[in-house]
Amino acid sequence: MNLDKLSQDRLIDIVRRAGQEIVMPSFRQLNAADVEIKSSLTDLVTVADKASEAFITAEIQQAFPDWEIVGEEAVAEDPSTTDKIATADTCVIIDPIDGTWNYAHGLSDFGIILAVVVKGVTRFGLLYDPVNDDWIYANLGEGAFFQRTAMNEKGNNQVPNQTPLALQITAEPELDKLTGIMSVNAYTGQKKQDFALKASRFVRINNLPSCPAYRQIAQGHFNFSLTYKMLPWDHAAGVLVHTEAGGVCRTLEGKEYSPAMLDGEMLAAQSEQQWQELAEYFRR
Repeated sequence: MNLDKLSQDRLIDIVRRAGQEIVMPSFRQLNAADVEIKSSLTDLVTVADKASEAFITAEIQQAFPDWEIVGEEAVAEDPSTTDKIATADTCVIIDPIDGTWNYAHGLSDFGIILAVVVKGVTRFGLLYDPVNDDWIYANLGEGAFFQRTAMNEKGNNQVPNQTPLALQITAEPELDKLTGIMSVNAYTGQKKQDFALKASRFVRINNLPSCPAYRQIAQGHFNFSLTYKMLPWDHAAGVLVHTEAGGVCRTLEGKEYSPAMLDGEMLAAQSEQQWQELAEYFRR
């Protein structure tokens, strides 16, 4: 069963408030002491990440006390927290700031991601852009939608007047004309060299965090994405949005996606034929 509209609106409101009350006030205002290195120089956490997750978690616990919650920063403290995704009746997956490296360096390509998983199946996905105060969302089997906000509605939690825009992907049939999203530098050794050469075939390749990446491909601005890590807070909402808009998402090895997956590379494409051709090209 999908979320009722009241529950969906409550979750959007919580995420929107986190973005406008916590994330944006610290954007381009962080000091060196506000940023910590986690596993590498590109894997960062800020005071805003922690505060955003704490706020969203507390608000959801109050509104939906029977739901389990899996947040990226909570998993960093206790990796076994991800077990809830497959076992809970209802589990909310949170990325409090997706694209923390960009956020910490004053770049505006970041977002907040939220997914609701019911008995292991993603039922609701939300990709929120705090900078522009707009969002893309999907419910399983009901399509994907872009909720735009007018200038006078941004940043004050005002309900937008515009009707959500239904998203429908139209596939580009020729591989040589594709634009893609992938991080060549995330790979190492020979695979890094191979993928750098493969990426040169396409018209344009950008490196974007998951929230803006899935937003871009769902709107047809990019044709595909290849992601080197399989983390539930990066993909659960985005895969639902992309597939509800008509796209195809599987691991590069061809496995159907599950939000409980923790390993693999995710390939998102605009159609089955395009996915098959891209998968063959990258696996060569």
